Amino acid sequence: MSVRLFVDSPLKLKQEVILTENAHHYLVHVMRSVVGETVLLFNGKDGEWAGEIEKISKKEVQLRLVKNMRLQSEEKKSDVWLCFAPVKKDKMDFIIQKATELGVDVLQPVITRRTVVGHINANKMQLQAIEAAEQCERLSVPEIRQPVSLDLLLDKWEKGRTLYYLNERGEGKDFEKKKKVAYLVGPEGGFEPQEIEKIGLLKDACSVHLGRRILRAETACISVLAIHNHLCGWK
Repeated sequence: MSVRLFVDSPLKLKQEVILTENAHHYLVHVMRSVVGETVLLFNGKDGEWAGEIEKISKKEVQLRLVKNMRLQSEEKKSDVWLCFAPVKKDKMDFIIQKATELGVDVLQPVITRRTVVGHINANKMQLQAIEAAEQCERLSVPEIRQPVSLDLLLDKWEKGRTLYYLNERGEGKDFEKKKKVAYLVGPEGGFEPQEIEKIGLLKDACSVHLGRRILRAETACISVLAIHNHLCGWK
């Protein structure tokens, strides 16, 4: 199976692509790639392309694009946001990786009153999302947004986008089949009553539940995306 990498450059037939730094290290020192081998490249805009390695130097790998493997239009965007209260490192990594595999379009960390995680490295989150997209054969990478407070998220909410917020006590409506949605998952310990009240004032907000069991935050994130894909069709 060919190595698959995300790149931040235009992709078209006969285009020359130069890979450096992490991509160079991965190809040369991890995968032991050699001249003549094929590498699959995607950039989230131009589909997936096969590139043939033409030259390997100490700091660069030079490829030439030889064939379009998949069109960008083959990937149907789900237009689903996951808004979630940050959790500790390993669980955070899990959320980013699995949400990417499940096709989420936007990942939005949200700071609530019970959020205990301090510093959030959005750049690291982006790298994790890219790695997950490379491995699961997505043609795009989810947008990683800077953390915002719950108040700011609600005040700036996009009109017409349904916000499903998860009620850990098993209260709320069942899921409905909607495409332009966001799912809001609270922190360990759940939302405070005042937060639930404010979320409920948002016109596009709707409380939903995942059953009577109390789920961990990372479990809730993955469960709600799996349910969405089941209802709306796996993309």
